[in-house]
Amino acid sequence: MKLIWVIREICSVEGGFKALFDKSKAHRVLTELSDDKQEVERFSALLYGSARTSLIELVHDAYNYKDYVSKICGDLRNGGMSEEDARRTLEIFFKAFGFPGYRDVDSKRVGAVINDKGDFKIEYQGEIRNGKEHGIGIRTCYFEGNWCNYDESVWVDGVMCGYDDSKEVEFGMFENRTVGFVVEDHFIGKSRVFTGDEEYTDVGERLDI
Repeated sequence: MKLIWVIREICSVEGGFKALFDKSKAHRVLTELSDDKQEVERFSALLYGSARTSLIELVHDAYNYKDYVSKICGDLRNGGMSEEDARRTLEIFFKAFGFPGYRDVDSKRVGAVINDKGDFKIEYQGEIRNGKEHGIGIRTCYFEGNWCNYDESVWVDGVMCGYDDSKEVEFGMFENRTVGFVVEDHFIGKSRVFTGDEEYTDVGERLDI
């Protein structure tokens, strides 16, 4: 199994995204399910080595993720990785959680999930598994036939977990956009909010990882 799908598999079990950062829970699964053991060891260095602190800060400040790349790759190089391997390892994390420029969609997994609840309708288009949103996709919500909410994100077993570019309409006229990292359908850490002519950072709960 490709490593990005193994990572999402770990996030679908009890403990979710936080379980990925728990070596006692995740490392065995990464090793058993991934096709590339060397890739797993490099990714483990990212999660559990000297780059861990900066990676966690990146997660909590996802809109500014590019600001953390040099520091994380530097930490990996100090641990003995080549520059090429360091960047490739970080790219795996970016792909798994749908960061901009790294949204690698598997066309064989693409489908639609539609949930119609009378006045409220949800349409999802993207990667699916067992009839649920699983992977990269776009979810659009409608109320009384009118667009009201949009998320471009990563889903794990029907729940958002990854970089999310979210838009919503308030009072039928004001469009708000929020960009950041979502775990279990909730933004964590710092999210960038755009509303009208204003732009600001919203600070939410940090994950204990």
